[in-house]
Amino acid sequence: MNIDTTFIAQIITVIGFAVGLSIAVASGRYPRHIRDSLRAYAYGKFLLGLAFLIVGMRADHAPELFVPLANGVGIAGLTLNYTSVRLLQERPVWRQLPLAAGSAVGLGCLLLMLAGSDLSGVRMLASFAAAAVLLAIAFEILARYEDRGVPHYVTGIMSIGLAGIYLVRMGAGMVQGEAPVGQLVDDRIERAVFVLSFLGTIIGAINYVLMASDEFNRELTKLAHTDGLTSVLNRRRLFELGEIEFRRARRYSHDLTVLILDIDRFKSINDRAGHPFGDRVILAVAGCCAGQVRQGDIIGRIGGEEFALLLPETGAEAGLLLAERLRGAIERQLGPLGAERGVTVTCSIGGVAMTDEHSEFSDLIAQSDDALYCAKNAGRNQVCFFRPEEEPRAATVTA
Repeated sequence: MNIDTTFIAQIITVIGFAVGLSIAVASGRYPRHIRDSLRAYAYGKFLLGLAFLIVGMRADHAPELFVPLANGVGIAGLTLNYTSVRLLQERPVWRQLPLAAGSAVGLGCLLLMLAGSDLSGVRMLASFAAAAVLLAIAFEILARYEDRGVPHYVTGIMSIGLAGIYLVRMGAGMVQGEAPVGQLVDDRIERAVFVLSFLGTIIGAINYVLMASDEFNRELTKLAHTDGLTSVLNRRRLFELGEIEFRRARRYSHDLTVLILDIDRFKSINDRAGHPFGDRVILAVAGCCAGQVRQGDIIGRIGGEEFALLLPETGAEAGLLLAERLRGAIERQLGPLGAERGVTVTCSIGGVAMTDEHSEFSDLIAQSDDALYCAKNAGRNQVCFFRPEEEPRAATVTA
């Protein structure tokens, strides 16, 4: 037994258990998907520590059992780190993947040893599996992760580096002489793998916690900016973006149209069908709006049953056509929903297109609100657009 590799393995065991315990305890304060991700990462570190514990303590005792066990547990722990990255992104995960990967590698190592192979064959198989998982982690972080930051790049590059050293280890198993199964391999490559695994455990844990913190901050920002029922923007965020779009349109002489939509006789819907059904109507209207607008358009809920839409690069004519299409879609698509409780679900829409006479975004909101009241006074289920040349009257368009 080589004391150097054994000592490093024992250190990794202690660090792996300590990191896993710390992250598992700290995960409780995060939202569910972040909490699940951190716990998967922590369990992965527990398994990694257990794998190195088996490596460091097996000595000459039953290598046919302990060698496959150590490699299988280690690959299972590494695969848990892969699943933790997908959980952090809220991507689908096969929960049995770590168990399946660890079992496959462990069984493969066992079969190699039963067939009379020395440790070289085991090193090649385990190294290939570890490199594959590490490259999968790097791909998830560097290619598929949205809003990447410095911790993501550090983790991804470190995963590629570790995958590289495992591939070198696999190559060493092909060219080096026979490695006895009863003792740890003692060469420069093996020590390098152990040392880099030690550093990766520490640096990786720090970066992963930073990644989770970034995700948590994005969740907080999302909660601060969106409406809890519909998940569209709340009033405050919509007005913030409205100011930005207004200044951009003024600076570059671009078109901008603002629509305000109100569900007709919503109080009557609540009174007759109940507030839970009213919430269903609001949610359905928000979904219908999202299905009718372009990707760059902005939707916000500015009141109980009132929504506002910001349409950049959209003039009066195009805005009027979109508003009418949206009105018709709500009447058509939400008709079956209203029929469930014997109510009619329609909407009135007021709009205004930006002109040189508008000096503030609030002017657009005020005039589109005036147009909305014009639509309601005209009988509801109408679209009205504010016409500056006819102030304070508004033009009415119906299907």
